[in-house]
Amino acid sequence: MKRLCRIISSFFACTLPFATFTQPASADTLLGIYYGNQGWEMGNVQALETWQVKKNAVVNLFTDWCTQTSTLDNLFDRQLPYIWNNQNVPMITWEPYLCEASSTPNDIEVRIAQGRHDKYINDWADRLKTFLSGPDGVYNTSDDRRVYIRLGHEMNGSWYPWGAAMGNNSPSDYVNMWKRVKGIFDSKGLDANHVQWVWAVNNDDVGGYSAESFYPGDADVNWIAIDGYNWGTSQSWSNWQTPQQVFGSMINRLRTISNRPLTITEFASSTSTSSGNSVTAKEQWITDLFNYATAQNIKMLLWFNEDKETDWAVFGGSRGDGTFMYGSQTYITNSAYSSSVAASQFIPSNHNNPRLLTDAQFTGQ
Repeated sequence: MKRLCRIISSFFACTLPFATFTQPASADTLLGIYYGNQGWEMGNVQALETWQVKKNAVVNLFTDWCTQTSTLDNLFDRQLPYIWNNQNVPMITWEPYLCEASSTPNDIEVRIAQGRHDKYINDWADRLKTFLSGPDGVYNTSDDRRVYIRLGHEMNGSWYPWGAAMGNNSPSDYVNMWKRVKGIFDSKGLDANHVQWVWAVNNDDVGGYSAESFYPGDADVNWIAIDGYNWGTSQSWSNWQTPQQVFGSMINRLRTISNRPLTITEFASSTSTSSGNSVTAKEQWITDLFNYATAQNIKMLLWFNEDKETDWAVFGGSRGDGTFMYGSQTYITNSAYSSSVAASQFIPSNHNNPRLLTDAQFTGQ
């Protein structure tokens, strides 16, 4: 059946392997990915899932704060349904860019906290509630959907206007923004069974302020999260780092301020080493990372599967140790990734559950 799936272009013609998936009692880490071009190219996610013989529980996408009707229609009527219909829970990385980075003021978090974007937030939340209501259009029934919202991520860096560094603002402005946005959602009954709020920091403080100073508090956060990468020698300023070197310090710090479940919402490795590009080195890093995440009780993992600044991808990228054919397309693959995610502790979605995950899985318990 696996060989047959490689030559059939329709994902639904290849769903039989997924029907045999079981949910082991010991499973405790949600499996996720950033892939599929914000929901527009789910065929690539289907190819990935066929290759790894496991569904992803979560698929991450990025969207901005653009008020244009087309942006909202695309997100709520197309992108989110495309991801959900592929049996993945969407993680919405909600970036407070006003359509474009160039048109976004460096004090955007101050303005949001002051209520100057309340109409947009209310409209957005209403559209989200419609999506969450599921096919029957009635909220709080058995076919309701779920999402994760990752608002204003990596605020302790120096590259986003919602952090304190770019606009000479303070971390309290970010906290006030977070609380105002979440408060609007709470007022509409968008509860933790439907929406989980993910607070995600960069693995290093490079914006002049500590990650801890941006924390809104457990009352308004469901998950704490870290983004981090092994850049290898791909940049003039970078060196090869082990998973412990990338994540260890920040994991310890965040666990001193919160006992919320911890996720790594962006992670990947380059092949770039001091001796040149090494797929073997990347393969070992992948294996080490998944073992490290298990030892650290990480409750969700989302690989950043795009060759962007360097060759991050493990499927469909520029370098790997194998290939996989799905339909008429051949994907370059990294076998250490498929081997790692095959372990029973990495949770797929469950197609027999209309909400895809149990309440305990969704909330990281």
